[in-house]
Amino acid sequence: MKTLIIDRVTVFKKIISKVMNDSAIDHVFASTGTEALEYLEKDNFDCICFSLYMDDMDGLELSKKIRKIKNYRHTPIVLLTSKDNQEIMQDAIDAGITDIFSKDKVHELVNFIERFNQVNEPISGRVLYIEDQQSQRELVSAIFRARELEVDSFENAEDAWQAFLKNHYHLVVTDIILAGSISGVLLINKIRRLNGTKGDVPILAITAFDDTSRRISLYHMGITDYVTKPIIEEELIARIRNLIGSQQVIEKEIQFSEHLNSEETIRHTLKLEALGKLTGGIAHDYNNMLGVITGYTELLTQGLQQQPGLLHYAETIEKACQNGIKLTKKLLSFSKKDTSGAETTNINKCISESIPILEKLLTASVQLDINLDEKLWNTFIDSNDFENTLLNICINAKHAIGEKGKLTITTHNEVLSVKQAEALELPAGEFVHLTIQDSGHGMDETTLQRIFDPFFSTKGESGTGLGLSQVYGFVQRSNGSVKVKSKLNKGTVFNIYFPRQNVSEESNPATEQSNNTQATGQNHTVLVVDDDPLLAGLTAKILQIAKFDVDIANNANEALDMLTAKDYSAVLTDVIMPGMNGYELAEKVRASYPNIKIALVSGYHEKEGITESMHKSYDLVLEKPVPGKKLIESIVSLLS
Repeated sequence: MKTLIIDRVTVFKKIISKVMNDSAIDHVFASTGTEALEYLEKDNFDCICFSLYMDDMDGLELSKKIRKIKNYRHTPIVLLTSKDNQEIMQDAIDAGITDIFSKDKVHELVNFIERFNQVNEPISGRVLYIEDQQSQRELVSAIFRARELEVDSFENAEDAWQAFLKNHYHLVVTDIILAGSISGVLLINKIRRLNGTKGDVPILAITAFDDTSRRISLYHMGITDYVTKPIIEEELIARIRNLIGSQQVIEKEIQFSEHLNSEETIRHTLKLEALGKLTGGIAHDYNNMLGVITGYTELLTQGLQQQPGLLHYAETIEKACQNGIKLTKKLLSFSKKDTSGAETTNINKCISESIPILEKLLTASVQLDINLDEKLWNTFIDSNDFENTLLNICINAKHAIGEKGKLTITTHNEVLSVKQAEALELPAGEFVHLTIQDSGHGMDETTLQRIFDPFFSTKGESGTGLGLSQVYGFVQRSNGSVKVKSKLNKGTVFNIYFPRQNVSEESNPATEQSNNTQATGQNHTVLVVDDDPLLAGLTAKILQIAKFDVDIANNANEALDMLTAKDYSAVLTDVIMPGMNGYELAEKVRASYPNIKIALVSGYHEKEGITESMHKSYDLVLEKPVPGKKLIESIVSLLS
């Protein structure tokens, strides 16, 4: 590394020369500022050091002149002085000085120069780079390759995503705004949703925006660092070097830890896998039992409409069954086989059902005020995730409120203008707006900026720091936005926006009522395939009430034999069965009888071993236990 040193004092030159000679730093001396400028015009230097006072100009004046030279706009400049650094610090920064060193600590200067020397050293690592502007992509890719980085560059996020899934990268560098169906923001979200180390790869965002709110938003999205346009090569390389270096250290630690604990990990994994299969199997059998109970309870309820006393007993059984269904969902969630997902939801209903839990959570010392818009629009979200979000926010609110206070939950419809939507990073349009406001102690600006960061908690050891990060993740998955306002001693307000469910996708009550009235299976024959005789009998009974002609097969082989002897409109099959499972049966039926509609009924099923052709072989999946009304409507709709 070549360094230019400007000083008029001979004794100091000898001292610094002795220190430099013990290092790998190549150094050249100049006595005046004018002489130094002549050197800079003739040769290239990686670092420049000079004293505050020279015969022809002072150091601050020289620094300003050097910064005007194109090749030295980002070169480290060190001011050497005997004065108190604090006295001239601000003037030095304004003049373009990188750092100030005392003349009696030149050994520290050597370390400083050698550290800057690393900027020009090769970088070992592999980078995924996405930029839709060809000139910018070629320029930055050349910068990477000049540092001997391995670079895979793409003009769109779609191709980059496929490459990311196939390959191992130490760093992802992406522009925020990209042409195509996947923007840089969506790519970041997709990466961060992945489990394991692949989802934790560092991401450097390139953006034209440098205001505080957008920076915070980028970090919430999951970036590790960012640079702004126009890109400064030295800044880009410095950040990349740090990110890749840190990632490689983490990967080595993970490899060492995995090697050290491999046997224990295998045992632990096998235990979890066995436990997952056990809970999933229990859930499957439990779902079958619940299906029989709920199905016959539903039929019993219909037959007891004129007997209130007995009807009450049937309704009590139904409530107990619903509790059982909720327990089954928890078992499925534990075994990571939960099949629930987004659906048309009115969050007023979710909030109302959560009030008893919230009242117990908040205790009598906190006043709970609920204001729900009676004409609230529907939205398309996972209701279970929404309930968890509500609880997470309210738990944090209770912690902030302490002994006594107030929590207000409000819902209303809101149409966002373009300007309002931009502030929320949403498209303009119709949204369901949820507000949760507490009278707690509030947060300062520093805390407010970090509340969605994973593992950040203000509760000490009693908090995991995962609650609000889960809230943010859920809202993002729901294509919504969450913004938080808070001030110390003035409480906190969560504003959450969910897009309105497309009106054309919402069920029309009048049409639904008409369909219910006309729901009939007349002239249609259905083959029910289930190894549980009770559940198969119940399913057949429900379909027969709707005037379907129904046959029952106890296993897949029996079903295939029956299909050769009779024409069927639809096959309704369980997924988990001894021998051939429902997917395999569906694949065979579709191959031989392409006109037959196929519906799967699933309470729990392994996804491993299910091929793409199996996934394409059925028309509908129903989740156990299936209410009788839904079963009839689904089959009628399938055959219409």
